[in-house]
Amino acid sequence: MSLSVPNNPIASLHHPKLSTSTKDDQSVRHLSDNTVTGHIYTKHREDDSVKIDVDNYIALVESIITTADRITETVTHGTEGRLIFSDDFLKVNAVDPPLCTLHKVSSQLSCKAPGIEQAHKTTLDILDILVSYSWEAKAVLTLTAFATEYGDIWHLNHYSSLDPLAKSLSMIKRVPLLKKQLEGMKYRQVLVSPNSLIYSCLRAMKYITQLKNFSKYDTKELSVLSSVLRQIPLVSYWIIHIIVAARIEISSYLNETEGQSQKYLNELAEKINSILDTLENHLNTIRIDQEEIDLYRWLVDHIDNFPTELTLVVPKLIEGKVEAKPFIDGSTRLQVSVEDALRDKNVILLISGLDISDDDIRAVDLVYNEVRKEDKYKIVWIPVVPEHSLEHSQEEEKEARKKYEYLSSLMKWYIVPYTTKIAGWRYLEENWQLRQDPLVVVMNSQSRVEFTNAIHLIRVWGTEAIPFTNGRTHALLEKNWPESTLLKFIEQPRLRSWVNQDRTIIFYGGKDPNWIQQFEEKVVEIKNDPYIIEKGNTFEIVRVGKKINEVNDFTLTPRFWITQWGYFVIKSRIKGSSAAETTEDILRLISYENENGWAVLSVGSAPLLVGRGNLILGVLEDFNQWKRTLNIKAFPDAFKDYFNELNLKFHTCERMTLPGFSGWIPMIVNCPECPRFMETGISFKCNHGRPEL
Repeated sequence: MSLSVPNNPIASLHHPKLSTSTKDDQSVRHLSDNTVTGHIYTKHREDDSVKIDVDNYIALVESIITTADRITETVTHGTEGRLIFSDDFLKVNAVDPPLCTLHKVSSQLSCKAPGIEQAHKTTLDILDILVSYSWEAKAVLTLTAFATEYGDIWHLNHYSSLDPLAKSLSMIKRVPLLKKQLEGMKYRQVLVSPNSLIYSCLRAMKYITQLKNFSKYDTKELSVLSSVLRQIPLVSYWIIHIIVAARIEISSYLNETEGQSQKYLNELAEKINSILDTLENHLNTIRIDQEEIDLYRWLVDHIDNFPTELTLVVPKLIEGKVEAKPFIDGSTRLQVSVEDALRDKNVILLISGLDISDDDIRAVDLVYNEVRKEDKYKIVWIPVVPEHSLEHSQEEEKEARKKYEYLSSLMKWYIVPYTTKIAGWRYLEENWQLRQDPLVVVMNSQSRVEFTNAIHLIRVWGTEAIPFTNGRTHALLEKNWPESTLLKFIEQPRLRSWVNQDRTIIFYGGKDPNWIQQFEEKVVEIKNDPYIIEKGNTFEIVRVGKKINEVNDFTLTPRFWITQWGYFVIKSRIKGSSAAETTEDILRLISYENENGWAVLSVGSAPLLVGRGNLILGVLEDFNQWKRTLNIKAFPDAFKDYFNELNLKFHTCERMTLPGFSGWIPMIVNCPECPRFMETGISFKCNHGRPEL
């Protein structure tokens, strides 16, 4: 935080020689922030062994100064003695001032020569007197000493027409001389005006106390707070410096001596305005962060710890307040209040960026059509729209709105209105681990989370996953994984019959058409081998991803691989280490995504092995070497045993990159080819164009 005057070289002047400067040369610019902190930290550290209620002192000082200035206004308008005080001026909490200390400070403020050198020296002397007080207390006690003398002057003047004692004392204090200066520009620059030096110091004091009040928060949460708090000594110095300079100016009127130069007062005004702007900006930033922290804590309490009404939680999650904008009903395009939409319902929150895939929308649409039959669940889409850079804001905003409208047109469920800010973003990111991938959270009507990320359930099992509970998930995981992850990508009319008959099936796929062709040719050779025909060891092959009458498409859709990943994540989370064998098979298949070819050998839907293309071809090419084992083994067992022999000779461990899934992901994964844990690395990817993650 820089508190120097804007557009000046203060920071570069670290060693001023004020004592050798002429009066005209002396300038606030000679007191850089580094120079000031060097002076004050040589003797002063944070010390609050003597405590005072700073807020009460500020209120008291403000009451004194504003009342005194109201009296000066009556003098200016010729209505002296007719001021009527409202009850508000009496509502000031009592303080127990350190009188001796205030007298010492007041004596330092009295009868000083004008100029920055004297003000700086006096400020340091006052800091010595107030060494046992906190920095904000040092500033407010100095302001109190100033206000006491200033208020006393105008209090005596107010009653001088009625009270002989007040009249005599006002003469001794030379109040008539001060009255002559009320219309002067310098007087109003020091006092009276809302933007005067003293009122600005008062505002700075209020800002400091507000900043100190944020100390109850963890500085790790309010990242800017610690650096701002470290600047309080510097701000306190300048407040005291300005009060000293102002008191010297007032004294010059009473003593009919030379006052502060206009240049010096202007520079002090620039300095305090710069301080106020900086403090105000930091306060605004901290208040925004504070609102985020308070909302985060509220969401943790009302979702994780003490679940409450869903109609309270969802609006707070989206907008940070209970009264949120209505949803858009995707089926009617009409607005529906959150209360009417979600009252006594379970909710499926679909949280995603504008890059959500059509596949995911279609999958959620199937769920929507199913759950609407009993009307126990409502689906709500919460779009995560990136904040756009200033240089391309209009164009990017237009594109984002266009994309939002397109996606909304595909949805029949409730839709949150377009917004670039989700109030509960921190909760989504930290507690539900929202990342680039869509997140689907299932909650009951009391906002208790039933399933933290059902997107994987939907991708793998679709409507079969309803009602998205752990019990239902356990039941689905009892199926053999090829039945959940492979069969849906195959259009083979006889496949279900083969599975029910526990026929031996080789599922295969790959990116290389040459590998596909070699595999299929080898299979034909083996099926026509007299030994196979004689033994009746038949088996079937099924191309994964190939549609009927489709000839040259050798690629699998991204949805296929996302489904495999989804099954792996769900199985790892629900079953833990007991899922090792299944997850290793799935992980092995996933690792072959960019291979020329791969195959899964199964009996019915029960998998026996998953192999990469070169090993599978090797087994087929070496059929003559192992076909005699069919005398004592079934075809799938003989195939598997020879595959394992080859695998030992040509063993290769795998590496994979886990996509940016939201929600829980496994942190410890076994290599699918050996018993060792896979090394976990860290990769970085710029999130430019997305909300801060």
